[in-house]
Amino acid sequence: MKEYNSRWSWICLSLGLAILYAVTGRLCVSLSAQVANVSWMLYIPAGLSMMASLLWGSRVWPAVFVGELAMGLSGGQQFWTAIIMAFANGLDAALTGWWFHDRLGRRIELDRIQEVIQLLAAQLLILQPLCTVIGMSALVLTGNMPPHRLAATAAAWYSANLGAQFVAAPLAIAWLRWPRPAARRLEYLELAVLALLTLAVGAFGPGRWAARPISLPVTLILVFPLLAWAAIRFVPTVAVTAGTALGLFAVDAALAGAGPFQGISVELRMVSLNMFMSVSIGTGLFLAASAANDRRFETDQAKLISKLQAALEQVTRLEEFVTFCAWSGRVRWKDEWVSVERFLMERYGLSITHGISDESMKRILADARLSLPARLSPQNQDAAPG
Repeated sequence: MKEYNSRWSWICLSLGLAILYAVTGRLCVSLSAQVANVSWMLYIPAGLSMMASLLWGSRVWPAVFVGELAMGLSGGQQFWTAIIMAFANGLDAALTGWWFHDRLGRRIELDRIQEVIQLLAAQLLILQPLCTVIGMSALVLTGNMPPHRLAATAAAWYSANLGAQFVAAPLAIAWLRWPRPAARRLEYLELAVLALLTLAVGAFGPGRWAARPISLPVTLILVFPLLAWAAIRFVPTVAVTAGTALGLFAVDAALAGAGPFQGISVELRMVSLNMFMSVSIGTGLFLAASAANDRRFETDQAKLISKLQAALEQVTRLEEFVTFCAWSGRVRWKDEWVSVERFLMERYGLSITHGISDESMKRILADARLSLPARLSPQNQDAAPG
């Protein structure tokens, strides 16, 4: 992924991110159920913000601020309400980018379980609660929030942002890092079986086609083996994609009021939806990181063992006694006397070439000068060099 270090490329990227943020925000608000002008569906701009922060760092916060501000003002929000909400989302992008990109000096990887745990904990316990508190404060201070709707709206804000972040950012990071989900034909066949089972469980578990509505806790138990299978057998891309696919089935069921979301209010339906998506995708991330971490440890261990074996072989070679002939300079090798060049090639696999040292070159030139006058005729000695 490019870092966009040049000024104009970064300006163009920031402008595009701000526009995309504002457009998708208006789309989410217009398509989803609303309470106090807060989208109860997946808030896609939050996912875009987190994805950009993880890829390019804290410098994306102005684009997030401008995009949120433009979305709020175009939707009829009061100026100060839009400003405070833009500040909350910009602060979330700045803190996320600084901690998980700038501080590390690289993009976060999903094969490091420590980084995945930090990401989940930061979003669940710090960043999203902070963003929600600031946003709800803006609505209360400007008189746009009925007191009896505060708790439900705050829960919807929190869960909608969190669900979108856990969909967009992990998918982008995973597919950039591991674009090939399998390497061999048998792995692709196994992947196809996993995909079919994921679609079936998604449709008849959290999806709208369940013959009998299943509660969300039971549904999470059903999807866990699929996520574990994807994490253990494949690269993290597969587990993250499987968790996202299951979550999208739940989105469809929640919008239709079917499946495990049947017979409950819109508010509870959307909160339950985002909780399900956060848990399923978070579980997939954790399992994928754990399995990838073990595989990376095994790979590093194998490399270390290989290096130690090579070092041991080298030490063993150095400990050998090599017999040279004191008169001919030949080497005793495999019960015969061979040249040094052959010994080095056969014993150590070295490629041998020949040259001439400065000392030898001087000796040859000196010998040539001494022998040259004796070889010349008396008529040509005056013309000889030196």
